[in-house]
Amino acid sequence: MRIYWTLYWLVRISLSLYLNIRVEGVEHIPRTGPLIVIANHRSAFDPPLVGALLPRAVHFMTKAELFNYPVLPWIFRHVQAYPVHRGHPDRRAIRHSLEVINGGDAILMFPEGHRTETGELQEARAGVVYLAQKTGAPLVPVGISGQYGFRRRISAKIGQPFHIPPEMNKREAQVLVMDKIRELVQQDPSIRTG
Repeated sequence: MRIYWTLYWLVRISLSLYLNIRVEGVEHIPRTGPLIVIANHRSAFDPPLVGALLPRAVHFMTKAELFNYPVLPWIFRHVQAYPVHRGHPDRRAIRHSLEVINGGDAILMFPEGHRTETGELQEARAGVVYLAQKTGAPLVPVGISGQYGFRRRISAKIGQPFHIPPEMNKREAQVLVMDKIRELVQQDPSIRTG
């Protein structure tokens, strides 16, 4: 974990020098226990940004293609990232996610499954609902707003934890997940949310 926290602080300092970051709601993050952090996905900067703003270590569900690049697998191993093959249910990634959550740790997911090209929020994939209902873990939404760029304003608003009841219809739960994120993103007029 020493390398995790070293990388954490390197990323946090680098991002704070490059961006003008405003963060609200860090107190909503439970410091211990199982947790699923969910955020909207607009840029490749989103995972390191959210990870560096959280007051506890998280596991990152990361698209498998990134593990083919040089150096990245070493970094991923030390920041607790694991691959997910998109486009179909990845049973290995789901099993690993269940182990992480049931072990009392936190994971960071982007329920849309990939970056938006327009800035508008997309539908949540079923995986986040499955994990939340299977484990009973709370979800904490994060809304990212603003434009990435040198000294540009980026806002990360962290909402209250919520649960998805096990009996809730999966489609309704997917809508709920994105509504919780949408509430946080809409507070910033610099991004369209659909």
